[in-house]
Amino acid sequence: MNNQEVIFDKLKDNEVVKEILSNQDHIGNLFDMEEALVLATAFKQDHKSRLIVKKNRYEAQQLFQRLSMLEENVLLFVMEESLRVQSIASSPEDREGMIYALTKIVRSDESMLVVCNTAALLRFLPDVEYFKENLIDLKVDQTCSMKELRSHLNQSGYAKVNYVDKPCTYACRGGIIDIFSLEYDYPIRIEFFDTEIESIRFFNEQTQRTIRSIDSVEIGPATDILLTNQQIETIKEAVFEKLEKEKKSLVDDAKDMLIDHVEADMRALENHDTDAYLYRYYSYIPCHSILDYFDGQVVLSSKEEVEKYSKQLNEENISFIQELVQDYKALPKYMMFHDLYVLLKQQDVLEFHEFLDFDHPITSNIFPLEKANQPVLNILQDIGQEKVYFALEKEDKKHIQNILLENDDLKLNVEFIDPVFYEGFVYEDIRVYTKYELFYRSIHRAKYQKTFKDGQILENVLELEKNDYVVHEHYGIGQYLGIVQRVQNNKTKDYLHIVYKGGDELFVPLNQFQLVRKYISKEGVGVPLSQLGSNKWEKTKEKVNQKVEEIAGRLVELYAARNENIGFAFSKDDALQKEFEDAFEYEATPDQIQATEEIKREMEKPKPMDHLLCGDVGFGKTEVAMRCAFKAVSNNKQVAFLCPTTILSMQHYQTLKKRFENVGVNIALVNRFVENSRIKDIQKGLAAGTIDIVVGTHKLLNKNFKYKDLGFLIIDEEQRFGVEHKEKIKEMKNSIDVLVLSATPIPRTLQMSLIGVRTISQLNTPPAQRHPIQTYVMEKKGSVIKEIIQRELSRGGQVFYLYNRISNIYITAKNLQADFKDVGIAVVHGRMDKEEIEDTMVDFANGKYKILVCTSIIETGLDIANANTIIIEDADRFGLSQLYQIRGRVGRRDKIGYCYLMIQPHKELTEVAQKRLKSIKEFTQLGSGYKIAMRDLTIRGAGDMLGASQSGFIDQVGLDMYLELLSNAIARKQGKPIEPKKELKHANVALDGFIPEQFTDNDGDKLEMYQTISKISSLKELNDYQNRIKDLFGKIPKQVKLLFEHKKLDLFVNMPGVKSLKENDTQVTITMNETWTKHCDGVKVFEAMNEISPKIGLRLTNGMIEISIMKKKKYTDLLNKVIQNLQENDYASR
Repeated sequence: MNNQEVIFDKLKDNEVVKEILSNQDHIGNLFDMEEALVLATAFKQDHKSRLIVKKNRYEAQQLFQRLSMLEENVLLFVMEESLRVQSIASSPEDREGMIYALTKIVRSDESMLVVCNTAALLRFLPDVEYFKENLIDLKVDQTCSMKELRSHLNQSGYAKVNYVDKPCTYACRGGIIDIFSLEYDYPIRIEFFDTEIESIRFFNEQTQRTIRSIDSVEIGPATDILLTNQQIETIKEAVFEKLEKEKKSLVDDAKDMLIDHVEADMRALENHDTDAYLYRYYSYIPCHSILDYFDGQVVLSSKEEVEKYSKQLNEENISFIQELVQDYKALPKYMMFHDLYVLLKQQDVLEFHEFLDFDHPITSNIFPLEKANQPVLNILQDIGQEKVYFALEKEDKKHIQNILLENDDLKLNVEFIDPVFYEGFVYEDIRVYTKYELFYRSIHRAKYQKTFKDGQILENVLELEKNDYVVHEHYGIGQYLGIVQRVQNNKTKDYLHIVYKGGDELFVPLNQFQLVRKYISKEGVGVPLSQLGSNKWEKTKEKVNQKVEEIAGRLVELYAARNENIGFAFSKDDALQKEFEDAFEYEATPDQIQATEEIKREMEKPKPMDHLLCGDVGFGKTEVAMRCAFKAVSNNKQVAFLCPTTILSMQHYQTLKKRFENVGVNIALVNRFVENSRIKDIQKGLAAGTIDIVVGTHKLLNKNFKYKDLGFLIIDEEQRFGVEHKEKIKEMKNSIDVLVLSATPIPRTLQMSLIGVRTISQLNTPPAQRHPIQTYVMEKKGSVIKEIIQRELSRGGQVFYLYNRISNIYITAKNLQADFKDVGIAVVHGRMDKEEIEDTMVDFANGKYKILVCTSIIETGLDIANANTIIIEDADRFGLSQLYQIRGRVGRRDKIGYCYLMIQPHKELTEVAQKRLKSIKEFTQLGSGYKIAMRDLTIRGAGDMLGASQSGFIDQVGLDMYLELLSNAIARKQGKPIEPKKELKHANVALDGFIPEQFTDNDGDKLEMYQTISKISSLKELNDYQNRIKDLFGKIPKQVKLLFEHKKLDLFVNMPGVKSLKENDTQVTITMNETWTKHCDGVKVFEAMNEISPKIGLRLTNGMIEISIMKKKKYTDLLNKVIQNLQENDYASR
C-alpha cells in the first residue's frame, strides 16, 4: 500500500465519509480541501456517480481543482451565470469546456464525479436524444458525401472558417474538410474521393501540414444551442403569435425595431447560428437539463447557498430580459431556467449545509494548514519532530532535499509523496504539506512551445479585402471588387476586378497582381478615384515625386551625419557572452535568437547603430536588450536603459538585477523614488566608470549625468517621451549605438523602418503557451461589470479596472467593494505618493489584492502573471496604440486573457473612435502590434516624416506608393544606384490555368496562391508548394496543375543559357543563347534529343541552337522531357 493509499485508508473511517455513504444530511461547514477529501474517499468506496452542485463557478472550479488531483473520473461542468454577459461576450473556453463535459458524460459508461454550478444545474439543455444523434463516428472507406458532412457540421454548431485554427470550427477546400473537434488535441483532415472517405489524418493547425493518418474519429457537437428543425418550427410559431399580440400595444418606431430584432433572431435559428443570445428561445419549448444526461446522486453543497443563488440568478436574468424588452430587442418571456424544486423532486439528493447541524454536529477533524508567509527554512524549523508528508513536484522536492542536506541540524521525519494533494491539511496524526504551505511564492518555468501562428511579417502589412481602395501603378486609384473569372480566346483566367471613376472597369490578370497595392491614407479623407484614359494620374505622380525629392534630401543629410560620426565597433562574441545567453531561465524563441544576432551584427559595425526592435507586449524584448547590454558591458562600455515611467523603470531594474546577479555587473536605478543623496552617488559612479548599467526615467537625460564611456542606449517605448526628451535622445544618438524597443512602433518610426533608413528586427513568435486576448466592446449597463469580475475571480485570477478620471476613482473602488465584500481592492493613480504606488503594485502582484482600480498608469510594461481580465471604462477616449498597450497587460501566461472595452450606453461615438475600437477587436491575434501601428497610420494619417506638410501628398498616391517613391529618392540622393527591377522572363506558351470555384471560392486563397507561385525561385520550392496545396485542398484539378506547369516553364526560361520558350500554331520552340551554343557539344545535344524522340527538330539560327517540338498529341510530355534533360545534363564541349 503506497502512502496516498495509507492516507485514504485512514479517511475511510471518517465520520463525514460515513454520513455521505449512508445518505445522511447532517454534514455542514466544510472547507474546500476537506470537502474534496471526503467526497473522493466516499467515491473510492462506493463508486457511485454524483453531481456536486456549488453555488457559483468560482466555487465549482475550486472544488474541481482539488478533486481532480485525488480522483481521475472527475469532470467540471460549469455554465455562464449571467445571460447578460453571455449574450455579449460568451467565453469560448467556457463553452468548449461545457460541451466537452456533456459529450464525455454521454459517451462514458463509468461512474464519475461531476462538479457543476447552480446555473449549469438549472440551464435549459438540448434534447438528449438529439444530442446523441449529433455524435458521429467517421471511418476510412465509409460512404459519406462532403455535402452531408458539411450540413451536419453546420447544424452541430461548427463555425465555417478559411483555415481551421481553433476548436469548434471547420473549413472546406477542394476535396477536403478540416474539423477541429473538442475530443482531440489536433484538428482532423478528411479527404474524400467522390462520396467515400479516402483518408482521415491529424494536422498541425499552425503549419496546416499533416501529422499522421488514422482510421476513424468521433466528432461531437460544438454548441449547446442544438435544435431540431421541428423544434425551430415550434419556436417560430410561438414567437410570431406572441409578436402579433405585442405589436398591438406599440407605436410605429418601436414596433419596427421589435419586428426587425425578432425576425433577425428567427433567421439566425433557421441558419443554425450558435450565438449565445439565442439561448433565450429555449423557453418556448419543453427542455432537458443536466439531470437528463447524468444518472447519479445530486449533492447540494450547500443547500442554503444553492437555493439562495438560484433565486438570485432568476432575479438578475429577469432584469436583463426586462431591459431588452424596454429597448424593443426581445419579447417578454422570462423563464430562462428550470425551477430548482421541480427539478429535484424525483431525484436522489444529498444535502450539505452551510453551517454545522445544531442537534447532530458532525465534524471530519480535517483542518487546513497555514499558507507559507516566511522563508522555507523557517517553516521547516517550525515543523518539529512529528512525521510529515511532503506532496511535491520533482523540482520542489529537490529544492527541499538540498536545504535538508545543507542544514544538518534540521532533523525532520519527512516522507515525500506524489503531488496528488492540491493543498495541505492535518488529520489525526497525518500532516500533509504542499508547495502552498512551504514556499512563499511558487515558481514556474515554461519550455518554449509554439502554440500560435506567427504574426504576419511586415511585407503584406494590410491584406486586400473586397471594396478596399487600391492603387494601380499605371492607372491610379480605384476600388477593388474581388476576383472574377473571364473567358478570352476560349481560355479561362482569373482577374482582379477594379472599378474607376465613372464606373469604368479594369480587369488585371492575377499573375500581374504586383502592380496593385492597397491604398492607405488618413481616415476621413474622401478617396478620389482616378479616371481611366486621362493623364491626370501621371501628373499627380510627378507632383508628388518633386516633393518627395526635397524630403529625401533632408532625411539623407540627417542620416549621413550619423554615418560619418564614426562610432565604436564592438568586438565579436566571446565565451562569456555565450555563457550569459545560456543562463536564460526560459528557452529563447527562434525570433529572440535571430533578433539578438541581427542587433549584435549592427553593434560590431563602426557606425552608430539606430535599431528598432518590435515585438508584441510580452514577447521577450527585454531579454534581447539584456543580451546586447551584456555585450556592451563586456566591451567596457556603459549602458543607459531609458524608460518612460517610474514603475516600468522599477520593473526593468528588478529584471536586470536578477538576470545579471552572477556576472558582477554594477547596476543603478534613477527615478523619482530614489533619494537625492543616492542620485549624487550614482552620478559620481557614472563619471568614474564604477557603474556599468543605469536604468532610469527621463531624469537620465538631465545634463548633470556625465558618463565615463557611454556606449549603448536602450529606449523602451520611445513614443511615450515628450518632444524635448526626444530631441535630447536625438543628440545622444549621433555617436552611440541605440536600441529602441516598441510593441506598437509609432507610425513615423515604422515608416522609417519600412524604408530602411534605420534597421529593424521583429519578434513575431509568442512565448510558451500564449493565447490571443478575447476582446469585447460593450455598453456599461446593469450588473455586467460585476458578472465579468466574478467570471475572472472564479478562475482564481485578478482584474485590472481602468478608470481614467482621478476625481471619481475612489467612488468607483467603493462601489466595487460593495459588490465584492471579501475581496481585496486597491487603487493606483499618478498623483499618489511614490512609495504608495510601488507598494500597491507589489502587493497586487503578490495576490494581496484581487482587483486593481487604476488610471492608464498601468499602460506601460507591468507584468502581473495572474491578472487576466481588464475592464476599460470610456474606451472610446483612448488612442489605438494606447489601447493595445493597455490590453497587453493581460493574457501574459497560459490563461486566456479578456479585455472589455466599455462605452457609455446610447453614446454616439465619433467615427475615429469607432474605427479604433473595431480595429482593436479585429486584432486579437498575437503579434498584431504591427498591424495596429499600420492601422494607426491610416487613422492618424500617415503624416510627414519631418513635419506635417506631407499628408496631403500621401493622400494623393496612397502610402505604399509614396514610400516607394521616397525610398528610391533616398537611394538616389545617397548616390546608390537604383537597381532596375530584374525583369523575369516568362515562357510564352498558352498553358493558362485558373482556380475553379469548386476548388476554392475564397479570394484570399486564390490571391495567396498566385502570389506564392510568383515568388518561387526554384523547382524544389515549387514541388514543395504543390505538395502543400495537395495536403491542404486534396486532389489538384487540371486547371490548377496548369498554373504549376506554367511556373515550371518560367523557371526553366530563367536558367542560365536559355534565351526563350515560345509557341506558335504548329510548334513549341526552345532557344538557347549564343554563349551556351558556343560552348556546347552539338553532337551530344543532337544524340540526346534524338534519343528522347526522333521527332524533335534541331537547328542553328543566328548562332543560337533552337529545339522545336510539333504540337501533336501529348506534346507537353515531350516538352517536359526535353526540359528535364537540359536541366540535368552538362553539354559543355571539353
